[in-house]
Amino acid sequence: MRLVREPAPDGAAPRVRVDPHRSAPGRGAWLHPDASCLDLALRRGGLPRSFRGPVDTGLLARDLEASDPTTTWKR
Repeated sequence: MRLVREPAPDGAAPRVRVDPHRSAPGRGAWLHPDASCLDLALRRGGLPRSFRGPVDTGLLARDLEASDPTTTWKR
């Protein structure tokens, strides 16, 4: 699945969200639709590296659960 970064207000770190249609503009990163891949990316700092800077991944696990309710995404 494709993830994209979207700007945050007030100079906060950009938020990462799921791009379900894989067509949103801007820098994107790809992630396997598997909870272990998200855990590994968060643990190793893969998302900040892919997006070339700090990003807010706080709501990413919730967004991924909404897109696939059969999987429990850890954060």
